[in-house]
Amino acid sequence: MKSHPTPQFQRRRGAAFTLIELLIVIVIIAILAAVAFPVTGLVMDQARKAEAKHMVRNLKNAISLYELDYGKLPFAGGGGGDMQLDTETDDILALLSGENINELNSREKGFFEGKRAKGGDGAWRSGTYGSGVSLKLVDPWGSPYYIVLDADYDGIITGLPGMNGEELRAKIAVYSKGKPKKEPPAGDEDYQPKNKWIKSWE
Repeated sequence: MKSHPTPQFQRRRGAAFTLIELLIVIVIIAILAAVAFPVTGLVMDQARKAEAKHMVRNLKNAISLYELDYGKLPFAGGGGGDMQLDTETDDILALLSGENINELNSREKGFFEGKRAKGGDGAWRSGTYGSGVSLKLVDPWGSPYYIVLDADYDGIITGLPGMNGEELRAKIAVYSKGKPKKEPPAGDEDYQPKNKWIKSWE
């Protein structure tokens, strides 16, 4: 007795996805994506914080090495309390990287070396940009690192964020303001909560 071949469309029907099965797969993928997206964002945020902590430590170490080599902190003049600098508007990074600015690095010795920043003009983040005396450094959120030096050499730094008026017994303090707040208070576009700042003294 001859067996009749199964029509081609019937064979395909058994092997193909039905519309309901396809919708179930799409829903599962959507649920997995919804769960994974916040976790990925959290992991990225933690990685940026770790990078900023590492850079804060590196900057403090570079200034300590400068002081060990030259017997003074890297600034011209002195007295009058603590000196506040940042790695974008001041030339502290170029000085620590080997430039002889204001005769402060006469041996042109490099104490700091950082990776190149990502991005472009006006949107640099996570590293150094520029070159020579115009070398600058920004944190993973595109803001400068802040440096406070004990310019009067009394061994005390005052007015640091999050210290509630307490003094810090140190010669060098370095910090990043961390991730910017999405909705700053009215009239304070640079506001970032101080408890989120990444500090060398914690």
